[in-house]
Amino acid sequence: MGLADLYVSRAPLYFGGVEAEPERADLLVLGAPYDATSSYRPGSRFAPRAIREAAANIEFYSLRAGIDLEDYKIADLGDVVLPVSPQDATRRLEVVVTDLIDRYPEKLMAVLGGEHSITLGVFKALAKRVKEPCLLVADAHFDLRSEYMEEQYSHASVMRRIAETFGSDRIFYIGVRAFAKEELEFARNKQIEYITSSAARLLGTREVISRVNRWIKRIGCENLYVSIDMDVYDPAYAPGVANPEPEGLEPWMLLDIVFRVVKEADVELKLFDVVETSPPYDCGGVTSVLAAKTLLEVFAAYIARRMS
Repeated sequence: MGLADLYVSRAPLYFGGVEAEPERADLLVLGAPYDATSSYRPGSRFAPRAIREAAANIEFYSLRAGIDLEDYKIADLGDVVLPVSPQDATRRLEVVVTDLIDRYPEKLMAVLGGEHSITLGVFKALAKRVKEPCLLVADAHFDLRSEYMEEQYSHASVMRRIAETFGSDRIFYIGVRAFAKEELEFARNKQIEYITSSAARLLGTREVISRVNRWIKRIGCENLYVSIDMDVYDPAYAPGVANPEPEGLEPWMLLDIVFRVVKEADVELKLFDVVETSPPYDCGGVTSVLAAKTLLEVFAAYIARRMS
């Protein structure tokens, strides 16, 4: 028995509504229902269930990949039972995800948040098991505060902790547009690469993808982690998030960028997360549907890459 057996509980329903054995599955899903440091609109602890329900009611065919994901087995591992303390939650995610990577080293795993603070524990687990990991972040915010509300492990500080631990050059942002002066100064001083949402529109998807690929080659990234905060999308498309910000990206643009990077970049995708959906503020469940669609398109890109 491993730590995952102790700390992962059976999900109330399966992703997509279909149960599959992890050993025989092509893809894995893990829930991280946690929002203890949410500062504006809490409720992302309910997101894993809402996204699972949405996935059970949308189509699994990817036009980008020309792949029907119903032809592949997706195993839902359940939800990590997390303590309230952000530091303890980070440690538990690290040990659980490390255990799961060891059990299923050849399978892509998606983690359903929960707030963005979960990324620290999951990324730490990846860094223990692979060489030269890097982090592509799609987010409205930098999350680079030294601390927020006297908490260093806050959702608003998660990328600061990752930058301090693994190096600021390991992070690349897409879609940022809302940050404190402290965060902007840190990003500039540490030469963190980022493309704002307005810049992404001016540059176009092809140039954004090109810049991400150049960053991957420059830093010698061998394993990629993608973290998608749902507030990267404009609130018109994703109203149910913890910290909505105007002037976000349209879904087609972000999904095209992420799909092409995952499918074509000279780097292996090992883990990714979709975080910060807040179902209590979601109008008609559209944000949960978009979160499920986002996850499916990343899965499709990964499979298309392996087929090419």
